[in-house]
Amino acid sequence: MHPDPNELDRCWVGQTRIRLAYGFERADARRELAQAKADLEVTESELKRAVREDPGRFGIAKVTEDAIKSAVPVTDEYQAARQKVIDCQHEVDVLDAALEAIDDRRHALEDLVRLFLADYYGKPKAPEGAREGLEEAEMWATRRRGRREAASE
Repeated sequence: MHPDPNELDRCWVGQTRIRLAYGFERADARRELAQAKADLEVTESELKRAVREDPGRFGIAKVTEDAIKSAVPVTDEYQAARQKVIDCQHEVDVLDAALEAIDDRRHALEDLVRLFLADYYGKPKAPEGAREGLEEAEMWATRRRGRREAASE
């Protein structure tokens, strides 16, 4: 998943595909979370009605709103529905983190492209004042090479 400075074009093409795939996955996870929350509300309402209809089954002697509110969360049905919401929220959070990392990767790719365009990965360049000295040294090296070749013939 780390961008390769030598294959920026492939990284950019893959970036869009990766972002889109995780975006769809997060959208599905958010839909599942919304459904789990709705199911939790339905479960809670059904349990409240059941407590009102048969309070003895839930260990309640006198039916009051406080007694109903305290009896519902301890039932297995409510706990299962609540756990489903927690699991779905965790999935959404993980996908949010993945998408944030993918966006960080995009920024890294942008920075690598800027460095590439600035010739960061190019040949070393001499400062302005040193160019004359380098050109002269190169000229003398070429002359010496020419003399050696002539002498060896």
